[in-house]
Amino acid sequence: MSANHSLILFAGDMMSQLPSVFACFGYRTTGTVEVAKGLPQIWDYTNWPRRSRPHNIVHKAVLYNGTWTAVLDREMVMILDQEKCKACASQFQITIFGYMIESVSGTCAFYLYSPEKVRGLNIQNFEILEDFGEPLPQETGITTEDMLADGAMRISRRMGFSDSLFAHPTSKVLIIGMEDPTRTQTHKQGHTTPHKQNKYPEIAKPVHRIEKPWWKLW
Repeated sequence: MSANHSLILFAGDMMSQLPSVFACFGYRTTGTVEVAKGLPQIWDYTNWPRRSRPHNIVHKAVLYNGTWTAVLDREMVMILDQEKCKACASQFQITIFGYMIESVSGTCAFYLYSPEKVRGLNIQNFEILEDFGEPLPQETGITTEDMLADGAMRISRRMGFSDSLFAHPTSKVLIIGMEDPTRTQTHKQGHTTPHKQNKYPEIAKPVHRIEKPWWKLW
């Protein structure tokens, strides 16, 4: 995958509880489930707006690897909503880990909840906005510069899930259709063109920050 995507992992097999999991994040599943094979098809099915589909419907790719239930979040918003992540981890009493990365804009973030917030790192426009908690063992050897390349993906792999599984020919990737409340509200207001929402929600000041050197990347 390119360094421009977001992944959120839910510990254990959550496949039968996906409607409730997505409800934690404000989504309402529509009952539409498809199976995709390979990245081109996954990218096509999860693109928004999708051809011949209402503009208030988004699609998430979901895969279970025996350890984590992984959700490919093309809207890149789920893991950044800290309150909803914490509430979901608490409701199901599970561990949640996720990241988003958009390396061109110098943006990267990853968070771990178990179920309380354990670790969080958020970089926007090449600046560290949040550095919460002690570094994870899986971060060993991964520098700040690495985070804006493939660092978050390497952490995910060390935790037991590789994003390359979505591209594996034997993987059964489900495409779940759901109503996005933000886009639904846009339609109710009479807009018919795609609504461009703020991808990165406002982030509160860090609760705890570990001071470390910062390397300029430009």
